[in-house]
Amino acid sequence: MNSKKTKAAGKWTVIFVLLLAPRLAQAQSPESAVGGNASLWAGAEVSSFNPDYSCGSDVPLGCSAQQLGPAVLFDLNVKPKWGVEGEARWLHWNGVGNQIESNYLAGPRYRVAHYDRLNLWLKVEFGAGLITTPYYPAAGSLKGSFFAYAPGGTVEYRLTHQLSLRGDYEFQFWPSFVGPPTFNSSGVLVEHNHGLTPNGLSVGATWRFLGR
Repeated sequence: MNSKKTKAAGKWTVIFVLLLAPRLAQAQSPESAVGGNASLWAGAEVSSFNPDYSCGSDVPLGCSAQQLGPAVLFDLNVKPKWGVEGEARWLHWNGVGNQIESNYLAGPRYRVAHYDRLNLWLKVEFGAGLITTPYYPAAGSLKGSFFAYAPGGTVEYRLTHQLSLRGDYEFQFWPSFVGPPTFNSSGVLVEHNHGLTPNGLSVGATWRFLGR
């Protein structure tokens, strides 16, 4: 389990960049701030994730207790096909026994297809995953933060010059996660010592603050 410093660092780095973007937009012109064809977008999503923990299926929408919540994000498109994405997601609703998962991730993305207003991006992000298991702080439960990485893909539709709609899929890996054993609905003991792989879908919108 990582320390509280890891949790705080991942959380506040992403939030700081998101909060800073509008201020940069006011203080600098688009050309001087990002230059060339670069652009900075920021926005929000709503997410539905299979948490893996407390679920016997790996299907993105196949868990009886899908965890739901909001996310905020930024996309810094440095080149027409290359960029950086950062996100903070809080899956605080609908978890079994008040289970919670959150993540703070950032990493590169690459545009693999473009047609008119439609763009398809692939990405891989790195950071921290946080979990509070069911019925915490009862015996056999835990609350902690873990290293996580997440490949995924995003479909964007440019609605206007400054507004884009988006759909996103993400498959997360928490390789260092080790949780207390639980029992499934059939009374069979389930070990949680092989990492954690939450995955899910998000929909939302982004707004262009800087650049073209």
